[in-house]
Amino acid sequence: MSSIGSQWPPNAPQAKNSSAPLRRIRDFGRWLVLADGGLILGWLGRVQAGFGTGDWSWRRLAGIGGWRILPCHPVLVPFPVLDLRPLTYLLNVPLSTITPPYNVNTMLGGIFAWVSLLFEPSAFQVPLIQPQPRLKAEDSTALKPTSTNLPWQDIITGDYGHPPKLKIHDRESIVKWSWERKDVTQDLPPRIRSGLYGRANDATEMKWMRDGKSVAAIYSSLIVVINHTPDIPSIDKKITFAVNRDTDVLWNAHSLEPLPGDRLAVATTGQRAWDGIQVYNMSSALPLEDEPPILQKVEGLRAIHAMIWDEEGQMLWACGTNVAADGSDPEPAYGVIQGYPFDNQTGLLRDDPAFKFTFPEYWDIDTEWGHGYSWWSGPHDLVPVPNERIFLVSNDIGVQTFDIATMSFIHGFQETIDKYMPGFECTSTDRHGMNRQGEWEELPYSDLKGFSLAPDGAFIYTQSLWKLFRGNHTSLVVDGVRTQLMEGNEIYRSRFFGDIDGWPKPKT
Repeated sequence: MSSIGSQWPPNAPQAKNSSAPLRRIRDFGRWLVLADGGLILGWLGRVQAGFGTGDWSWRRLAGIGGWRILPCHPVLVPFPVLDLRPLTYLLNVPLSTITPPYNVNTMLGGIFAWVSLLFEPSAFQVPLIQPQPRLKAEDSTALKPTSTNLPWQDIITGDYGHPPKLKIHDRESIVKWSWERKDVTQDLPPRIRSGLYGRANDATEMKWMRDGKSVAAIYSSLIVVINHTPDIPSIDKKITFAVNRDTDVLWNAHSLEPLPGDRLAVATTGQRAWDGIQVYNMSSALPLEDEPPILQKVEGLRAIHAMIWDEEGQMLWACGTNVAADGSDPEPAYGVIQGYPFDNQTGLLRDDPAFKFTFPEYWDIDTEWGHGYSWWSGPHDLVPVPNERIFLVSNDIGVQTFDIATMSFIHGFQETIDKYMPGFECTSTDRHGMNRQGEWEELPYSDLKGFSLAPDGAFIYTQSLWKLFRGNHTSLVVDGVRTQLMEGNEIYRSRFFGDIDGWPKPKT
């Protein structure tokens, strides 16, 4: 049995109106409260116990964190007699007899009071253990959500480290699975291996696919599909498809998305008229090769930063700009949301102007980057609302709501946040300045490089630091309360790792 007299834990809080430190008590699996000493012993998952004096007792809920002060009710609970120490508890002796040397006379002196309970069981009643009231959101000690009582726990995050890393973690930043170049032990074609160890430290995009058994990602200098099968270690983390993106066309690729028929759409994210989408066969039955063939090129949409498959509409949606976003064209760039219907017979995407929506206005981004900056604001992410035919689209200025049925915006920046992202908080205090028209602007909703909505109302977002391209954490909002995840990582995007209700990935 563990030592009862040792200090536990280090720097433990003091009981109310008492200078006595919390002491270590062995967990016997029952509640025990002694009237005179305020001693409490209990087990609830991993509940540890301590003592106080008078009307209060300290109790720690391990795994939830922090100490709570709770009323200590004077009751006696029957308990198995294992040796002199638990017997000491049962006999309701002074606390001084608990620590060595044990005062046997004092212990025996109270034995008849204990035995009398056998003849009058109604002399005591064991009250039900009441659940703790839920702590208020504004309380700094509010309990964090745990990984066992909420849906949509898993989140995938790309860390721009050296080397970069993909991480699947829960809502408390506990990493369950990760992938980086050192995890690759299989033989690779030369260009694929050079891309794995390429000059980029990118972890730009990552997508759940194949019922969670695969991850599609933009990693280092590769477009890559990886097995996510932690329950089958022999194939877990193996590359099943890859393209080296160290080319003039793919170098700036920012997004990818699975299509039916084991196809993978990759956005080139360039500024030229021939930029757009390239489609590959990503079947795991095919061998890896240096230059996998391109099945289709779809040109015309520039600076694509996000894509999403629409199972109901049987089309791929993408967001980009109508002309060069970098200012190399003589006219300003407008954001564009475009749908490409998918032909199941041919396996090809169709460029249909009926599904092309051009933003009604354009924005300069001088407020953030300084007067005369050449780039225009362009879309960053295109996120479906679970179980609705609605997109939220972010850009350098804010987030808007797009209705697919009417092919139009239905909510502006503030209305979108209020309706779909309550509890959103700007992650820095410097998001303001003068725009090109000489007007002062506050941009609290700007630069959401990646965000994701869960069916339970929670959402995550990564807001880049002001005048930088990435953030240093991901924000999680649950019930209107924001917490920071993966703090210290350099992050462009995080996404919930799961199928989106109403927006399933294609079955491949």
